[in-house]
Order: sequence, then C-alpha cells, then structure tokens
Amino acid sequence: MDRTNQVWERAIPVSEEEIISLVKQFDTPLFVVSEEKLLQNYRAFQEFFPGIEIFYAVKANPHPFIIRTLKEIGSSFDVASFQEIELVSSQGVPPERMIFANTIKRKKGLRYARQIGVNLMTYDNEEELKKIAMVYPESQLLVRIKTPSNGSRANLSYKFGAEPDMAPELLLQAKNMGLKPAGISFHVGSPCSNVNNYLYSLQKVREIVEKVSGEISISVIDIGGGFPLSLYEEEGEGSLEAFSKAINPHLQEFLKDGYRVIAEPGRVIVGSAAFLITKVIGKAVRSGITWYYLDDGIYGTFSAIPFDKATFRFLPLRESKEELPAVLAGPTCDSLDVVAENVLLPPLELEDLIVVPDIGAYSWASATNFNGFERAQVVMI
Repeated sequence: MDRTNQVWERAIPVSEEEIISLVKQFDTPLFVVSEEKLLQNYRAFQEFFPGIEIFYAVKANPHPFIIRTLKEIGSSFDVASFQEIELVSSQGVPPERMIFANTIKRKKGLRYARQIGVNLMTYDNEEELKKIAMVYPESQLLVRIKTPSNGSRANLSYKFGAEPDMAPELLLQAKNMGLKPAGISFHVGSPCSNVNNYLYSLQKVREIVEKVSGEISISVIDIGGGFPLSLYEEEGEGSLEAFSKAINPHLQEFLKDGYRVIAEPGRVIVGSAAFLITKVIGKAVRSGITWYYLDDGIYGTFSAIPFDKATFRFLPLRESKEELPAVLAGPTCDSLDVVAENVLLPPLELEDLIVVPDIGAYSWASATNFNGFERAQVVMI
C-alpha cells in the first residue's frame, strides 16, 4: 500500500514509522486517539450548527481524556446513567452542563442527579413521570418523541420516544403533576443518512409547541444525535456539512424565536478521531481461505460490528501488489469471534500490523474482558 495515497492520509493522522514506534512503546492492541482530530470534529460541528449547544454523547466513547478535552473547549455532555454522571462530574464538569438523556432511569441515577444538580432530563411515558415526581420533582423535563429512522443503521425509536400526537398530553400530565415540562427532544437513529428524518421531526416539534402554547412554556428543543461521520461535502454524500445546509434554516428559526436548541452528537465527534492498531497473532488455511487471527476481536474494540452494525477498513502495514480474499478473526475461543470475511489483503505473516481507521465511536466503549483478553490500551496523541 502506498503510504502517500489519500486513503492513508485522510484516515490515519500519523506515519508508518510513528505507528511502529507506538507499538514498540505500548504493544497491541492499541486504541489511539488524536486530540487534533477530536478538536477538529468538534469545531466543525460548531461551525456548521451555529448557536446550537453541544452535549457530547458520552456513550459513544467515555474515556476520561475525551471528556476532559471536550470540557476544556466548552462542551456539555449527554449522560444516561449514575455511572456516566459520576464519570463526567469527576472530570470537573458542572451539573448544568449535563443532560440526563435516558427516558428510562434508575432511581439511583435520579437520586444522584438530584444530589449534584443535574436537572435537565428526558422522559417518554407516564410511569417515568411518576418516578421523577417521587425522586426529583424539581427537575426540568423534555418529552422525547418517536421519529422516522429511514436510512439510520440503529432505529432508536423502536425502543424510545412517545408518538408525536401523545406528546402534548404527556407535557400536560407533567404540569398537572406539579413537575416542570420544559421542552421536546428526539433522536433520528444513528448514524443517519437521510436528512428528511430531521426535517420531519422538527416539523412535529413545531406542531407540538403550537398545540401546548398558552398552557406550557416550551423553552428547550433537543435534536439528539445520529449525525454522519463525514464532515465535508467533498468527502461524499451524507456529510455533516450537507445535513447542516438542510437543517440549519429550521434551527435558526427556533433560535430566533428564543428557544434554546441543543444537540447530542457522539459519533461525528469521536468516530474519526481514533484508530486501532492490531497485530496478526495466528494464521491458518481453512477450506482454501487464509484466516488471520488478530489480538483484538468482536468482544473487544470490534464490538462495534455486532452492536453498532459497523463496517471498517483494514490497512496493513505490509505492502504487496498481490491481494487475496481472507478472513480476520479475533483471539477468543468463541467461533462467533469473526471480525470480517472476504477482506482483500496482501499475504501477511505473524506479528504484522493492521491499522483500522474511524473506530472511535461505539467500539472501545462496549469492549469487554471476555476470555481474559483485556481491552485495547488507550493512547492519546
């Protein structure tokens, strides 16, 4: 592979020599986070969505370095549990810069949120309102509505969100229970390749606001996450830049009308900010196909494959004009631990390195220590 080609340069922010140096120092599997790329992604989101408050979705990657780095440039945080609130708080983030964006919360999480002052949160059903009334009645509430997920890899509305025509009733229920309904939220699924999901959802938000006007003062609009990984239009269809051109006019109208508009990006902030270095630890020919066994697998960083339905590029350091279909497998004893099949690769040997770009989101975050294999070590550059 030509190390000067655009694929390598766009995907990997370091040279082959620097990769080898990192491996000598830290071994593999190695999860490398680029601070420069992390900041670039955050600032691009700010540029494309002016005036929108960013609440980074901690679930995408909760590493403390990422939280600290984003905190220092002004990010707020989308948290979903007691543990995430505790983690973000431990990095010096004040409670007013968090939203408890889980419509089904444990009482333990609600009690801790109340204790430290995280008072903005979501709900989508009457039973959750009863729970909140019991534990944290002074919190500010956003009703989450169900949205279309056409073109989204993960359909979050399958599990979360009230039907839009039920939202006014849920807002009024909150008010009648002595609670503080403050806004409306939605999430179009992740990653979303269809900007019309956002446009439809924003129209529904506008309709709900009009229906409850005079009875409830809506002040917050939360457009969730799901934004595409690519930043710029020249990178191809479905970029953040292209989405912003379609969505922004509607968001700016809400801002002009005095609403606070927030977003919960995760993947677009951290996805391309990290790459994995993994090593070939085994090699076998099975039914005429070469299998390469790696020191990371689907129980580790490649958990993004079963959980997030992700696909990745595999960039070996070994160069060769010859490429043959191969299978990449993880190190565990589970036969399900197959990372990818029919991958075109040059003939590889034991100890060869493979670099996997754009693996920062929903990967290391969901990795386990199954079979005794520890998660990839994290290094910041």
